Amino acid sequence: SVLVASVRALKMHGGGPRVVPGLPLPEAYTKENIGLLEKGLPNLMHHLVTIRTSGINPVVCLNRFSTDTDAELQFVKKAVENAGARCAVATHFAKGGEGAIELATLVKEAADEKNNFHFLYPLDMKLRQRVETIAKTVYGAAGVAWSPEAEAKAKKFEADPQYDDYATMMVKSHLSLTADPTK
Repeated sequence: SVLVASVRALKMHGGGPRVVPGLPLPEAYTKENIGLLEKGLPNLMHHLVTIRTSGINPVVCLNRFSTDTDAELQFVKKAVENAGARCAVATHFAKGGEGAIELATLVKEAADEKNNFHFLYPLDMKLRQRVETIAKTVYGAAGVAWSPEAEAKAKKFEADPQYDDYATMMVKSHLSLTADPTK
């Protein structure tokens, strides 16, 4: 599993100003700011924990932007490595394959490592239980509330034998692990 991150995204998760397409980047993203970066690290660390619940140790791909400083990149890399994961700084968008050699090397090392992969839930678990398990484990929710219409649809899927062997995909905004993008 490769977890992709960037200094810019971590600064956003640390409370940095909103990035607006078509406008210049706010200074928080163009100048070194380890404090803002440090505030955003819990988001990355949460995703590392989530991936590890599947029994594998992820590789972090830290996409480098021209505005990132070496100190910022090293700060994140050290935090990831201290958490027990591999971390590559990648410049493949600027340099093509040459910029992804470190990442490729770490991914190969990880792929050669023994793992204990398992799904988050048993595959025979019903849809509503799957959603609750994902919400609690991945997003830290206390539980799930279903609208009457959503619950009726879920029950219909659960009752249909055609869906006995289906995958469950939950999609959420990249802005936050919660419903509040300021957290």
